[in-house]
Amino acid sequence: MSRFVCHGSVVSDAESGNPSVGSADANSDRVASSPAATSQSVAAHEVAASKSGDTSNLKQGPPLWRPLLAMCVGVAVVLLLMIRMKFHAFVALILGAVAISCFIPLNVTGFNRSVKGPAAKPHVVLSESAEPVQVISRVTSSLGNSVAGIGVLIAMASIIGKCMLVSGAADRIVQAALKALGEKRAATALMISSFILGIPVFFDTVFYLLVPLARSLHRQTGKDYMLYLGAIAVGGAVTHTLVPPTPGPLLVAETLQVDIGPVILIGLVVGFPASIIGLWVARWINRRMPTPMRPMPSAAAQSEVTLTRLPGLVVSLVPVLLPVVLISVATIFKTLLGSDPGPFQKSILGWLELAGNANLAMTLAALFSIFLCWRYQGHSLRELSDHAEDALLSGGVIILITAAGGAFGNLLAMTEIQSVVESLFANSGQQYGGLVLLTMGFAIAAILKIAQGSSTVAMIISSSLIGPIALQLAAQGQLGFHVAYLVPALGGGSMVGSWMNDSGFWVYAKMGVVTEQETLRSWTILLCVIGTSAFLLATALAMLLPMV
Repeated sequence: MSRFVCHGSVVSDAESGNPSVGSADANSDRVASSPAATSQSVAAHEVAASKSGDTSNLKQGPPLWRPLLAMCVGVAVVLLLMIRMKFHAFVALILGAVAISCFIPLNVTGFNRSVKGPAAKPHVVLSESAEPVQVISRVTSSLGNSVAGIGVLIAMASIIGKCMLVSGAADRIVQAALKALGEKRAATALMISSFILGIPVFFDTVFYLLVPLARSLHRQTGKDYMLYLGAIAVGGAVTHTLVPPTPGPLLVAETLQVDIGPVILIGLVVGFPASIIGLWVARWINRRMPTPMRPMPSAAAQSEVTLTRLPGLVVSLVPVLLPVVLISVATIFKTLLGSDPGPFQKSILGWLELAGNANLAMTLAALFSIFLCWRYQGHSLRELSDHAEDALLSGGVIILITAAGGAFGNLLAMTEIQSVVESLFANSGQQYGGLVLLTMGFAIAAILKIAQGSSTVAMIISSSLIGPIALQLAAQGQLGFHVAYLVPALGGGSMVGSWMNDSGFWVYAKMGVVTEQETLRSWTILLCVIGTSAFLLATALAMLLPMV
């Protein structure tokens, strides 16, 4: 029987209910000359102790140098490959995960993040076998587990985004917002449109869609070009980093083992005020930096397509609102029932949880978006298939990057990195420990964003560092608020410090036809403001409405 050690606890694989989980090293007194040799000696020591029933010599957690060194090496590998050698993010994250795996004992099979039950804690699991192949196999198994968690959601979101564009649903939402608010509030209409479309549609696609409209509005008004660009950037950037099913917040929710229902609700509640603050800043930038609208490159101008028939506003909103409503209703009903619902209430909750399952809700929304293409644009079955294929080609890359990030995070958790900083929270109060963790997550995400440019990668790595600590504190009742509040904190940090190494920086500069200096003075400042605002709003909301 194999056993695992977690902060002084020894439990069997069968009892843990998770045969592919985590890491520990109890024998730090004798360190071999290589990680593999150390792993084998630790494995033999722990298995022998667990068989004999003598666990007095098993130390609580690994030596602090090992998870710290593994973290530094893994992060350094990712940043070096992405920044200096220009490797693709998927390859960099996988190689970073392999590097971390070399520091983990060979008898470790995974990490159990479950915090269900009053006494349950995140833990590592050890196996009796200690084969060198574990260095790679736990990376691939972690990658597969990540795909299982986020693959369907991102694939369906890609289809929804593509079909909303080609069916005219996205155009209808924008036109309705402009008509409702009028020309004087066109910037607000653009921000709201970008905010809504940024939920199922990736940021660059939202920007491609709305920039021609911003240029058209400038031709009509003769002013406020930077305001229109800023309004689009604010709305799209907020939902891209705070609201699932976009990859960053989706992966953070997966790492924190939290349902995406609360994450969506908190992301919307935090994100919309942050967008309004960003719009105010965009107005200030527009007044201080009046910028002419320059001619757009011919290739980009020729790519604009005008649809003659558009669906109605209600049906256009269905692909966006359907998954949000289904998931939110199940979450709210479950919260209202409390801890002891009756049989009839349990039955209703079961059906609501089925309808509100994120994978099913997104699949229904994707099917409806495909229906819009057939109903309003008359596309044939072959054309509908092509739309789905185009969407999945781009979505597949996002799935691979996000899943590789999940594998990186899982391997980092196997090192028990949380033990390095756990002492920071050992004697702190419940509220103080949570506040420190929120601040740490925001700061780490911001540093990683500045270093390598990708918001998604910044959220992936920062959640890998913060996640195990948050789950440990939540299990001990010391976090002080729902773990879902960490998502906007990390998302806010991942917006701070966008500059030339960020693809969003260049999307804004090239599609808006503005210079690099103008982009730094507008885009970079806007994202710093809305990222910091999201963090502060999430912190305040966590203190006022902890949801625990």
